[in-house]
Amino acid sequence: MVLSETLNSTLTLTERYISSSDGGQIFAQAIGNPSLPTLVFIHGLLFSSIVWAQILADTSLLQNFYLIAYDMRGHARSVKPDRPEGYSSRLYADDFNAVTSAFDVKSPILVGWSMGGSVATDVTAYYGADALAGIIFVAGLPWLAANPQVSTPWVLGQAPGLSSVDNSTLAISSRVAFTDNLFRNPGSIPVEVLWSWLGSTNLVEPTKVGFLFGREQNTTNLFKAGASGVPLLLVNGGADKYIMGEKVHEVVKDKFKDLTVHTVKNGSHAFFYEDREEFIGQVRKFAKRVFGKGRR
Repeated sequence: MVLSETLNSTLTLTERYISSSDGGQIFAQAIGNPSLPTLVFIHGLLFSSIVWAQILADTSLLQNFYLIAYDMRGHARSVKPDRPEGYSSRLYADDFNAVTSAFDVKSPILVGWSMGGSVATDVTAYYGADALAGIIFVAGLPWLAANPQVSTPWVLGQAPGLSSVDNSTLAISSRVAFTDNLFRNPGSIPVEVLWSWLGSTNLVEPTKVGFLFGREQNTTNLFKAGASGVPLLLVNGGADKYIMGEKVHEVVKDKFKDLTVHTVKNGSHAFFYEDREEFIGQVRKFAKRVFGKGRR
């Protein structure tokens, strides 16, 4: 308790807007000791870095790691270009590089939830197979083209509602359902949490939802990273309504020679919130091993 209180009193969350290669502003947060190995957390489709609020405050992580989270382009407080060219794979890679460079970080572990996992493909494509010390897919989409293989029929069926421009009732109700179904029991989630997550979804215009999935990606360097021994941790939810963890395992198992898989029993898509201690335990164990190998 004393250590927890000391950390909470001495560490301050830093928030910054960082210019990416196209001049677009990326909102990022960082907390902890910058001399420690770094974990970079990336949220999923329509949401924001606010989903990581409790993770960024976790004492057991802050004792061992520097923590960064940012809003992907097209989301929340970051740039939302009006044309599809503003959502290229190169720009997603450059955003990650801009954020890590701004905080003077090299070779972090990328922790990607849901669609946020696909950023690992962008980063390795443009910054090399050794750009990341390790990767954690949190119910993650490993690359965009895998979406039909690993996503549930239910979530694939949400796209028309989320992108509807001529039916505002459908657009709103789709966002409510898209938020509620993240959790085992949304009624048990504090309203300020549930509504803040829902609020993030309304910051993405329906006309731009398609842009978020539209970029072409090259997986060559991601697979080189896996073949060279860059470690990958898959953490899946056993009752996830969005991503089928066993399907993600199928598409990556032959690509990563250092692969660890953990399934949260009865875990939802947002198990990192509902089963936080179990999730943090897996992250901490994996990251200590990765950085203990000398990858920084």
